[in-house]
Amino acid sequence: MSNFRYRAYSSIGDLIEGDIEARSSEDAEDALWRRGLTPLSLRETRAGAKGSLLSLQLGARKPSPADIASFTREFATLEQADVPLDHSLRLLATQSATPALRALADEILRRVVDGASLSDALATRADLFGPDYINIVRAGETMGAAAQALGDMADILERRLEMRARIQSGLVYPALLIVLAIVSTAVVLSALVPNIAPIFVDSGQPMPAGLQFVIDVAAHWRWAVGALALLIALIVSLRRYAAASPEFGVRFDRALLALPYAGPLSAKLQTARFAYTLGSSLKAGVPLLQGLESARAVLSDRYFSAELAKVIEAVRGGGALSAALERVERLPPTTATMARIGEEAGRLDDMLLRLAAMFERQTQRSLERAVGLITPSLTILIAAVVGGLVMTVMDAVLGINDLALR
Repeated sequence: MSNFRYRAYSSIGDLIEGDIEARSSEDAEDALWRRGLTPLSLRETRAGAKGSLLSLQLGARKPSPADIASFTREFATLEQADVPLDHSLRLLATQSATPALRALADEILRRVVDGASLSDALATRADLFGPDYINIVRAGETMGAAAQALGDMADILERRLEMRARIQSGLVYPALLIVLAIVSTAVVLSALVPNIAPIFVDSGQPMPAGLQFVIDVAAHWRWAVGALALLIALIVSLRRYAAASPEFGVRFDRALLALPYAGPLSAKLQTARFAYTLGSSLKAGVPLLQGLESARAVLSDRYFSAELAKVIEAVRGGGALSAALERVERLPPTTATMARIGEEAGRLDDMLLRLAAMFERQTQRSLERAVGLITPSLTILIAAVVGGLVMTVMDAVLGINDLALR
């Protein structure tokens, strides 16, 4: 296969440049016509110039999560309006807001025209479209509901972006407080304390206890920084080893789930993803076992992924889903209860979707409360630290006045 660089006009008259792989220039020209493009020029490029259209046009830049959410919403709108898939992608390739999205749409279009399904085309860019995105679209394709799947995915991505924006905006003020506290502490320790301490040493008088404590802490700050750096290095090493060793990764993620507050929050987030993917798959008519495989693929927690593999085997052996879920440790108990109710009522898909929505709301509220508590907590802590330093310095200054009056 050779790589050809082309310039062609789209069906709406826009000039498009890109690359295409073909056995010959004739095959490349035929492929362009099949895409609805009118070739203007076509030349073979050297082998080293091969690569995805996205990387050629953008270099190292990738579409941001906000770009992907915007792309998905526009794509869903076109598909829900019954615009043919290839036409939708051509419109996105010429009219998307950024060059990154236009190049991405063109890359997906090339693969779809070459015979790939939409989900398979998206899977070639798994770095941009996560497993939950790909599997939800694949489930929608199975039952001819890709437009609905794209709309659901756009809703999910937009909610994630909204939550991320809230968290980031909530952390701006705490970050400013931390910076100001560090600057204030550095000024006190580097400018005031070194000028006050020698006065007590020269006079032979004992230093105030508070000043002595501050001096001792300042003298050991290198040790504290080294210990912190060692702790960070240990955590990074453990995470890398967990990524390289599946067995250790399962134990590592299970230990993280045992952490207070963060563990249950992570469990609810993972359960929401699992329940939404499985519920959407079942609603689209996908068989339970296939839906479970898709739901397992969206889990980032290795412990839950391993446990869900056991659930799949239990269901394959004829067991009920709710009974298998009851045996999964760290899984919120409500999960098995809602699954049992759904099984008994014959509405497992609806119950799973309700479960996902409930856990998503709970997770969002928990994160908002945590971010809301950070600011007053940091304010009190920083006020205590900086205020303590100021009081220590003032006590030392008053001590110097006492020495001068003797």
